[in-house]
Amino acid sequence: MKRVLFFITLFIMFLLQSFACVNAEPSKVMSMHYDDSSSVVFLNIVESSEGLQKNLKFSKLENPNRIYFDIENAVLIGEKQQLVFDKSQIKEIRLSQFTTDPDVVRGVITFEEGFDTSKIKLLNINGNILIKCSVISLKNDYFNPVYDETSQNLPYSSVVVNSQVVQKVAIPQTSNIKAPNSVVADIQKAFENSILSNSDGKSYDSVVSVDLSSDLKLRTKYFINGYYIKNGGLLVNGSGQITASKMFYLDNPKRVAIDLANSFVDKNIRNKEIKICPDGSCKDVAKIGQFEYNKARVVVTSEHAEKYIPVFSADSQSMFFINADKLKHTELSSSVSNLAKAYVRKIDNKTNELILSFTEPVVHSILRNDNSLNMYLFNVKSYNEMDLIKTLQNSYYKDLTLSLLPQVGIRATMKINKDDVVKIDQSIDGKAIRLTIKKGAEPVQTSTTPVITAKKTKIKGKVVLDAGHGGSDYGAIREGINEKDITLDITQRVASILKSKGYKVALTRSDDTYVSLQDRVDFSEKETPEIFVSIHVNSAVATEPKGIETHYYHDYSKELANVVHTHLMKAIDTKDRGLVKSKFYVINHTTVPAILVETGFISNAEERSELVTDTRKQKTAKAIAEGIIEYIKSQK
Repeated sequence: MKRVLFFITLFIMFLLQSFACVNAEPSKVMSMHYDDSSSVVFLNIVESSEGLQKNLKFSKLENPNRIYFDIENAVLIGEKQQLVFDKSQIKEIRLSQFTTDPDVVRGVITFEEGFDTSKIKLLNINGNILIKCSVISLKNDYFNPVYDETSQNLPYSSVVVNSQVVQKVAIPQTSNIKAPNSVVADIQKAFENSILSNSDGKSYDSVVSVDLSSDLKLRTKYFINGYYIKNGGLLVNGSGQITASKMFYLDNPKRVAIDLANSFVDKNIRNKEIKICPDGSCKDVAKIGQFEYNKARVVVTSEHAEKYIPVFSADSQSMFFINADKLKHTELSSSVSNLAKAYVRKIDNKTNELILSFTEPVVHSILRNDNSLNMYLFNVKSYNEMDLIKTLQNSYYKDLTLSLLPQVGIRATMKINKDDVVKIDQSIDGKAIRLTIKKGAEPVQTSTTPVITAKKTKIKGKVVLDAGHGGSDYGAIREGINEKDITLDITQRVASILKSKGYKVALTRSDDTYVSLQDRVDFSEKETPEIFVSIHVNSAVATEPKGIETHYYHDYSKELANVVHTHLMKAIDTKDRGLVKSKFYVINHTTVPAILVETGFISNAEERSELVTDTRKQKTAKAIAEGIIEYIKSQK
């Protein structure tokens, strides 16, 4: 009897399992893309809860010569898709819904007779399918470089691929397309509006190939053939793939420049003077030039050159160059994305990689200075803090911090050294960003190195107070509470106490305005104070950290840090996180004793509720002021 019950139980379990498999939600095959710089075809897939089969394989057919692979329990979203190749032994790749009961998506690759199919590999990477051809060496998986500090100008010679999704496509007769009505449309549609002109202007049943090689001597990296002026910014657009370099600044006149490697500028727009504000609201002027044979340079002449930032579209086909004070980041994209997963990998002793995977394509900006790297993910709304903590802990990227921007958006910040080399790649579907940092050479200390000493001040008893962030730079944000508001409030209270005691005080900002780090340093140097104090609020990915820490960099600032920190810990009942030697820009470049005070963690719910109260703000301000006074008196 027991044996009978055992077999009945097994039979019921088999039926249940079969039923579950039959009714499992199918995976969704969203799109098919080609990366010509790496010879990779990328199938973007939204996995079901059951996931994709891991052992994908090819089967061979003849007349014509072709191989195929099946994606089981999957549905193709939209029409069947096709890639047609030129100058290649692979003729075509098609993707279609092969059957609906069961759901099977089939990919078919057609090739020349005699082609060695073992050179084509089929991979399942993080739930997405890659088809790679070893005829041309694979350089970077399914990623394209969008920011590269070591980018070389390469002698590209041919166009490899020329088609995308099979559909009705209107080829415009001219590239002088009227600008769309919004920045959203500019960023998302710039590529499709900048297709090279076609003489007949007809519609075709497949995407028409445009071989640029004879005119450009490039392999479709980037061809700049248009620009728009929109909302006080310059949108550079064209066809191909943008790869930007680190911004740099020039004087007489004041201007900012950014180079685009492996790019070619249409002769009709080269070096044309472009007014950023046609209405006369600003005097900023831009130019797009062919700086070298294979390098384009975008230059903006402006009194506020240091405020300009580059914003890259989700498809990496367009760059929006704009004064950050004028940027309305919530208008950059009509879709909202979330950070789904992070992956870290140590490549070697000097090189580390971080991949951030998102649910939707990401519009982003990259800002690099000597001390930090900032990535602004403008349409990313949320992320799982606990998953991120587990991934980053004990890795090179453990100090990466994420803070929320107003309404939507995330800023990822990490301290790096001046000589570190940064490279950022974006997946061809716009849903992943790969950050690679290679450590630079450590500064060599020798006995002949002069000892840095504090600059002799001209004004005794004068203090420069620096309220962190401001204007478009909100700092850390939690539950609608902005770091910039707390820092300004505390700074004004410190100033009031010091003035009442007869001390001279200068503020880098006295209201909610944006001030660059260099402007803060320049302001302090001009004021020639006795000390410099920057006031901030801390944040972390985790919600547990709390407490106060005081930062200094130069040894001659340590005494000031110690005195102020001691007063803070006596006044505030929170965790003592101690003194930290940090290379923050404002305390590194000022030539008087300078410190940066982190007054608490906005990411900790308990401490955040205290930080916004008048009691905590006043206690903090009073402690900082008393520490400053004690230090100044000790120097007499």
